[in-house]
Amino acid sequence: MQHEHSIPCLSAFEQHHNDLLRFFTHKLGCRDLAADCTQETYVHLVRMRSTIDVQNPRAFLFRVAANLAVDNLRKLRIRREALSAEPLPENTASPAPSADDALDAKQRLSRLERAIGELSLKCRSALLMNRLDGKTHREIAEELGVSESMVTKYVIQALKHCRARLDAEEMPSHF
Repeated sequence: MQHEHSIPCLSAFEQHHNDLLRFFTHKLGCRDLAADCTQETYVHLVRMRSTIDVQNPRAFLFRVAANLAVDNLRKLRIRREALSAEPLPENTASPAPSADDALDAKQRLSRLERAIGELSLKCRSALLMNRLDGKTHREIAEELGVSESMVTKYVIQALKHCRARLDAEEMPSHF
């Protein structure tokens, strides 16, 4: 169900998709990361749609994008620092996941694989080519014989489906 507040933000996203992609590419210096952040912006808008009252959808859209760019730049800096850091002392606890964490991750991966299996062939192909093969939307569009905007829609649809499936399966059922 769409709320009246979601329509302006989602319309602004569709209208300014290419501007967002350029914004992220400029800020992050990587077109693939920019494409991921553009998709992440959409996911944020969908999640927030019932809790916001937006007066200027374009400004709000780019505020969300700026926050995501800052978060991603921070993550990149932390990764770089971690790679250049000294190794942990021998008496430090192992960074390996516990058996419970490993089992949880394995079960979550299994649920994700089932959700991906439920997608249409083109949605699944677009998602996997983008996320696993690292292909750009242009490359995927050429391979699938569709437009870049259709690839964007496929990826968004696939991400929304997978998120909904994972969320539904992780919520405890009440009788």
